[in-house]
Amino acid sequence: MVGIDGEEEFQAEKLVNNSFEARRARNVQNLGGNAFNEDKDSLQNANRQIINNRTVSGRTPASNARPSPEKVTQTRSAQRNTSSVTENRSVNNNRPQQKNASPARRNTTATVEKIQNERKEKEKEAKTNKLIKVLTACVISIALFISMYAVVIFGNIPFVTKWRNIWIETAMTTDQHKWLATCFFPKYLIDEVMNAQVDITDIGKTDLKKEEKPDILGQKDLVVGEPDSHGNEVLINDIEQGIVVLKVKTSNYVGRLVLIDDPSRVYIAATDYKNSRGEFICDYLEKEDAVIGMNASGFHDPGGTSVGGVVTAQCMSQGEYWGYYSSKYITVGFDKDDRLVVGEFSDWEEHNMRDAFQYHPALIINGEKVIEGSSGWGLQPRSVIGQAENGVVMFFVVDGRQVGYSLGATMGDCADVLEEYGAVNAGACDGGSSSVLAYEGEILNEPSTDMPTGRYLPNAWVVARKTADSTQTTN
Repeated sequence: MVGIDGEEEFQAEKLVNNSFEARRARNVQNLGGNAFNEDKDSLQNANRQIINNRTVSGRTPASNARPSPEKVTQTRSAQRNTSSVTENRSVNNNRPQQKNASPARRNTTATVEKIQNERKEKEKEAKTNKLIKVLTACVISIALFISMYAVVIFGNIPFVTKWRNIWIETAMTTDQHKWLATCFFPKYLIDEVMNAQVDITDIGKTDLKKEEKPDILGQKDLVVGEPDSHGNEVLINDIEQGIVVLKVKTSNYVGRLVLIDDPSRVYIAATDYKNSRGEFICDYLEKEDAVIGMNASGFHDPGGTSVGGVVTAQCMSQGEYWGYYSSKYITVGFDKDDRLVVGEFSDWEEHNMRDAFQYHPALIINGEKVIEGSSGWGLQPRSVIGQAENGVVMFFVVDGRQVGYSLGATMGDCADVLEEYGAVNAGACDGGSSSVLAYEGEILNEPSTDMPTGRYLPNAWVVARKTADSTQTTN
């Protein structure tokens, strides 16, 4: 036997490769991915060595020359030695890694736990800081509130005192919202403010100086949508019925002022269901065939749910009495000479009254304004009635309790407006959610009640419609 030919050399290489594949499988199973990489390096080294050996012996892979048995034996021995060394090296290299793997994992776990603990500490610290800030803010807020409360109660700052008193007056002159004062202010302060309430008891009676002219209201010079001579917008200019409606607007309130040319047409209409329920303002206009109307008397309203069946104190509708006289209220009404009478008196027969009711306070008496500012009556929706010397009657209705639109007016505000238009006597009607004004079956203002019809009323001031005969007589 001379040697092995090229086929035998190929089979030798295949055996080497097979032995590598077997070792790789074992190493992958026992040692993991690192052993595979090292066996791969060993194979490459073995292949390089075979190629070098061939180059040294002058043979190429394609050569058919057959090496001697001694060289084949040496080559196989070298390959076995190389594989053994590589395998031993791989095993030896992997053993320290296996020993070091557990400490590394322990170090990593310790690091993660440390980070988590630090994060928990930071979160805990952040929550603590947040709680401290909230508590600090609460303490500061409480301190500021106490300080402001002390200033409001005991301070003597004019601006603060004015609005504090108006707040108390406004709350205490309502039926359902007195708690807005009693819950926040001491009783002695409430009593002090309310004891300053003005209620004049003098008697005022308009000394009429009627002007016999066809245009007593100056209606021919008025244009709807334009301001009148006092700067108030004209809403309605009913020349045929002798009625003008103006819009009075200030920073605090929105109101409607009605001017009526003939006082003989103004009277009180009472409900048909006395001591049972009242009627709506538009019901009064319809049944009386009236042009315009405004609420008049107050009524008993327990719980704020009354239907207006029981009138406050006493009233008279075209000579017919209803209710009982009360010294707590003044009288406001027209005598049989169509003069507005305002003041405290019990004998209505003596004063020759035809239509009247009891309420408070008086605003203007005999040409003198007897009330200024809130004067103990607060800021509310209002309804007032007045008369000028020429006989012109005035209804003034103010919306209120509507933030952003109209808060309400003081009694002094109402007196100012009526005085500006020449009123020489004036008195207040019921206010609050009862304040309402209607013209030709439509409500003109925006009452503070949620009822689109306005509240049930025990009675109302109405203006009789002019007939063709009365129009000719007036002209």
